[in-house]
Amino acid sequence: MVKENKDKLAVLVVSCDRYSDLWNPFFTCFKRFWPDCPFNVYLLSNKKTFHRGGITNITIGEDLSWSDSLIKGVKQLEENYVLLFLDDLFLHASVNTKNVLEIINWALKSGVNYIRLKPMLNKPDRFFNEHIGIISKGVIYRTSTVMSVWKKEVLLDLLKEGESAWDFETYGSNRSSKYDDFYATWKDCFATTNTVIKGKWNRNAVRKFRSLGIEIDTKSREVMTPGETTVYYIKVLRSYALSLLPAGYRRKIKGLMQSNVYRIF
Repeated sequence: MVKENKDKLAVLVVSCDRYSDLWNPFFTCFKRFWPDCPFNVYLLSNKKTFHRGGITNITIGEDLSWSDSLIKGVKQLEENYVLLFLDDLFLHASVNTKNVLEIINWALKSGVNYIRLKPMLNKPDRFFNEHIGIISKGVIYRTSTVMSVWKKEVLLDLLKEGESAWDFETYGSNRSSKYDDFYATWKDCFATTNTVIKGKWNRNAVRKFRSLGIEIDTKSREVMTPGETTVYYIKVLRSYALSLLPAGYRRKIKGLMQSNVYRIF
């Protein structure tokens, strides 16, 4: 690792008090699967705090919106770059720190505006090298928040008060067209599981993490019904099908899928 980069990037876990029941399992997984994380780690919340070694709490008061909270939290960071983690995405396999640092060191040295380290279903659309690709202007979810490294000033410029995370990924992607230097890795740098869907535990995730010896509190939060789980995975398959299309067509098809005519589920 380039030593001087340690204090240039912060890992920010974006959360709120309503999701405080996730903090213990989230950070248990984080410490187990990324024990050698070399960066300062922060937890963003409203008024509640979580006490565990190596975690710095950032409280921002009343919960107005996802974007309002993130703006207030990011402004409190001294680092120039921020790696966003979402509180409901739990690590479930060991992180290759050497590979992650090679990419982050390149990003910071190059002064990129954004690089997504977990492309999932939204891979880059232009080749840069064997590890990294370019995300062109106009590509949907260009501002995806999932495991993304941001130049702090660019993130603050693109965030808009009152928006949800979904709004930011949708409309923020349009606003990001004013910037070049948006990248993503071709392969996931982090293995994660989405544990909470629309406020309820993903029943498959509960089984997975309990099998790993991670305590999951299902008394404080409901578990999805089998029917809700089926609908969720149909939507995942729909997103996967969308990702197979050329980048130029994804936005049009996505618009049709979200129209009242095609919104079946």
